[in-house]
Amino acid sequence: MCYYLTYKHIVTYDERRIMIKEERQQTIIRELDRNGSVSVSELAVRFNVSRMTIRRDLFEIEKNSQLKRTHGGAVLPTKSPNYSEPPTIKRMELLKEEKIRIAKAVASLIGEKEAIFLGSGTTTLYVAKELYERDDITVLSNAITIINELSMHGKMPIIGIGGFLRREEQSMIGHFAERVIEDLRVEKVIMGMRGVHPRFGLTSEDPQELMTDRKILGISDTVIIVADHTKIGHVSTSRTAPITAAKTIITTTNAQSELVHAIREQGVEVMQV
Repeated sequence: MCYYLTYKHIVTYDERRIMIKEERQQTIIRELDRNGSVSVSELAVRFNVSRMTIRRDLFEIEKNSQLKRTHGGAVLPTKSPNYSEPPTIKRMELLKEEKIRIAKAVASLIGEKEAIFLGSGTTTLYVAKELYERDDITVLSNAITIINELSMHGKMPIIGIGGFLRREEQSMIGHFAERVIEDLRVEKVIMGMRGVHPRFGLTSEDPQELMTDRKILGISDTVIIVADHTKIGHVSTSRTAPITAAKTIITTTNAQSELVHAIREQGVEVMQV
């Protein structure tokens, strides 16, 4: 059996192969988002794999309704021409192992009797799963997925934030949510971001989501941003806040070292797991 060593984690050969596959499929989805189409032959050259491997990737992604296969490639689904990112539940399997490692690291930072705010997203949903047994904290959230998850499996008090439903993210945003959020104060805010960049900061795709996220960032002195390695260096369309709005960014050892160093240079702690 072959093993790869990473920080506090021993990865088997099979696990590493799954991680590489997940990363490749995530990149294919992002390429579709940018260009609207992808080519089997070009992807095979880019990833140094066979065309059959790429065809299998496209087949698996298509099963989640995230693309439509064509002769020699794939395009965005016609039912969603402005599609940019798969819905929350479908994204749960993308880079799953990374997100679980990040979630475990976050859970270890939450102290007794703390009130925490969990923002929407797949990595924060994995954080919620790590908190099932905690009855000594209070969780606030504007994410329906997180509220549902903890109401079914958790033991702690939960405070849900109402507002305008953003269906694709299953989150509450907008004026009503912001009015409630701005009067809150918690020990820790834990959020995901579409992009985390040392120069362009924390970025988002949806202007309404952006305004709500800014309110959330302001209710604690300890803001923890959770981001799988594909988010580090990515820049989305709207700037939510400067990178220094985060006290800590938790990502994985797969993140580009130059970007991690540049973020640390600005006084932001970066934990890699």
